[in-house]
Amino acid sequence: MCICSKILKEYDLEEAVRISSRLGYEGIELFGFERHLPVSIEMERVKALRRLCEDLGLRVVTLCTYVGGYSELGDEECEKQLSDFRRYVEVAGELGCRLIRQIPGGPAHPRDAREDHWLRCAHYLRRAADHGLAHGVAIVLENNFGLAATVDSTLRLIRLVDRPNVGVNYDPGNIYRLTPDHYGAEAVKRFRELILNVQVKDTDGKRIDMLLGEGRVDYASIIGALREIGYDGFLSAECHREPDERMNATQIAEHEYNAIKRLIEAKG
Repeated sequence: MCICSKILKEYDLEEAVRISSRLGYEGIELFGFERHLPVSIEMERVKALRRLCEDLGLRVVTLCTYVGGYSELGDEECEKQLSDFRRYVEVAGELGCRLIRQIPGGPAHPRDAREDHWLRCAHYLRRAADHGLAHGVAIVLENNFGLAATVDSTLRLIRLVDRPNVGVNYDPGNIYRLTPDHYGAEAVKRFRELILNVQVKDTDGKRIDMLLGEGRVDYASIIGALREIGYDGFLSAECHREPDERMNATQIAEHEYNAIKRLIEAKG
């Protein structure tokens, strides 16, 4: 059971960590926005964060950075992205985290990408992966609009990069928005050991600002398929429901925890 820190984005990072632990989460994905994990974060704060997580028994599962976008950037901009990635590798090492998310970029639907988009992205992801491999860090490509939006496109990109430490941050909710017939158990069986983390959010195909259970994503069959392939990583709550007068951020995080827990228990 893991939580994406952006659910608690209204809190400072340390408070978000405490709330997550108090609700029962065992892991947290730290998002790379300014209030939580900017690339400029001071190492002393990172060390203090590590001690806090150790005290709470909370594991830092992924650094969910916004680094990348290589497919549509120039060389100078791509070099800046690689520099930011190397900085996050240092942060990951201090936090005992082995997964860093990168964003491939590209047109919203991969069918609209040109060949040079694929080749440019693969080139820079390969360089990032080589650096990560030397420091015990893997890159996860999240299924989201761009070159990793569908199962087919994600597998194509991973084959082009051709590095052992590049895998999938499997996000069935995001895949559902583009290919609703190929997002679930079939996707799990095709990705198999490439799945290094799973993010859980609900959608009806258009809206994603929903609590788990309000949309159409069949997480029961997905969890069953994950069990079949022997997946032993985290299920990470990534609800996009915004806090309001009816439900604050902590209550949203608690709802998602309980909903995911029920799904796991239903599968034994």
